[in-house]
Amino acid sequence: MAEEREVKMGLTEEDIRHRDEGPGIAGLLAAMGDSEADAEAIAASEDGRLIAERMAVMQWPEDSAESKAFWAGYEKGLRKEVHGEGLEKWSSFVPLAAEKDPDRVFPLIFCLHGAGNPIQLAESYGVMQLAAREECIVIAPENENWENIEKLLAYAKEHFPVDVRRVYSIGYSFGGFMSSRNVMAHPEMFAGVGMGGMLFAGHVKAHDLNGQWYPAYDLTEEMVQKAEALGVPMLLFMGENEMLRLLPLWKDPEGEVRDGVIPLQHEDKQAAFNRFRRAGQCAPTTFLAEREAASEVEEHIGARFERTEIREYHGRKYFIGDSVKPDGECLFRTVACEKMVHWPTVMFAELVWEQIGKYERDPESGKLVRRA
Repeated sequence: MAEEREVKMGLTEEDIRHRDEGPGIAGLLAAMGDSEADAEAIAASEDGRLIAERMAVMQWPEDSAESKAFWAGYEKGLRKEVHGEGLEKWSSFVPLAAEKDPDRVFPLIFCLHGAGNPIQLAESYGVMQLAAREECIVIAPENENWENIEKLLAYAKEHFPVDVRRVYSIGYSFGGFMSSRNVMAHPEMFAGVGMGGMLFAGHVKAHDLNGQWYPAYDLTEEMVQKAEALGVPMLLFMGENEMLRLLPLWKDPEGEVRDGVIPLQHEDKQAAFNRFRRAGQCAPTTFLAEREAASEVEEHIGARFERTEIREYHGRKYFIGDSVKPDGECLFRTVACEKMVHWPTVMFAELVWEQIGKYERDPESGKLVRRA
């Protein structure tokens, strides 16, 4: 009889390499959904097939020749290297084009993984796949604290051909939280941020997470004012059936999530949302109670928007709400993914890049510039 395996949020490298012997894709997705989620339907869908395909890249050990060969041969190719050990481990992915044209510089993306997961899981988020096509440098660190990100940024600028005007952070789950935390605290360092599976911008107490210490954090009014003055391109991506109950914004968490490290009561989520609106240089919005929405997008997200849109990819609807500035520009975009659990679809990174990849930031003045 096969050994019973616990389905949990934190996946080990062994879980990933032997996922078909354990709970399988449907089991993993079920652990990430609320009571209304249909994990079997997602697993059987085109999204499920693509998620399983993305996870297959992790069948090889992190620093294996097979993994490096895969990324070197994928799309336009990336040179993968694993640096350090334990909590100081990080991976770099540098376009092969850098070896052919030493005078060329490339955008740099920090890809931050979820809580309790190895950096290898970030390879399934779509960021490396996008980077191999668009020719971007990617760094995936184990330690996602700002001090380490700052250290790795300095290292990258010295050792990799980084376009210093185009530095971004994209993360999912806890990595989405840390991306928003780092970028809101240091907006002058980044040209944009993609946040998936998390909605937070407030206070978190100090805590230990799998041996990594994260100090207490407060997003102060001064930080918000600075982000607002500089402008921060952002995309917030959430599934409709996350076990975190992120959407609609009037929902409160249940069970263990209620007492989690990151406050997710509806008041906290709504306050975070309006701080992001301010960083996108928009006035605070109003929030909706159940069945008060004026549009389908507002119904699924729970907030008023200046502009809404519905797209469909792989048979799934994406409800898009734009927080639009008086001049018609949208720096802050929100996406609700129809009937999706706490897991990035292949469109996560694509939609993030569509939103933030068109911006750069002047490293001297901190001014945000829309690329031609």
